[in-house]
Amino acid sequence: MTKGDRYLENLVNTANPVRLVILLYDKAITSLKLAAEIMEKADPTPEEVDRKYRALGRAGEILAVLDGTLNFEKGGEIAARLHEIYESLTDELLRVTAKDDPATVRRMVKVLEDLRAAWAEAETNLKKEGLLATAGKNTREKSSGLAATL
Repeated sequence: MTKGDRYLENLVNTANPVRLVILLYDKAITSLKLAAEIMEKADPTPEEVDRKYRALGRAGEILAVLDGTLNFEKGGEIAARLHEIYESLTDELLRVTAKDDPATVRRMVKVLEDLRAAWAEAETNLKKEGLLATAGKNTREKSSGLAATL
């Protein structure tokens, strides 16, 4: 395990649940931006094309994780709307994987950046109210595989 891997694992293991969602958004945004940059190149190298597909795949994995963690019972309408957004983004991701469309990827980034900002604001508010602490044992156990996703 590299020093960077240990840092990421520690970050994930000590993060509160909302911060974990924010970290997922960060990685999806970074992956999509990389893919868009490569799509915009006139003549990408085979290595760059491979990086583009890996970045799009990573974004898809993250969207699946975000969608899979929704709690429709507790989240109600918000969870349902997030599910619709994740489903729509996943559909778009499949489309841009088949045919380069950097403009669509940039719009996807904007959607994720807006969602990330809302989660960051929620995290700040919950901390101010004392309703959000760092991860406990149960959260660490549930998030043990998250470092691999990030």
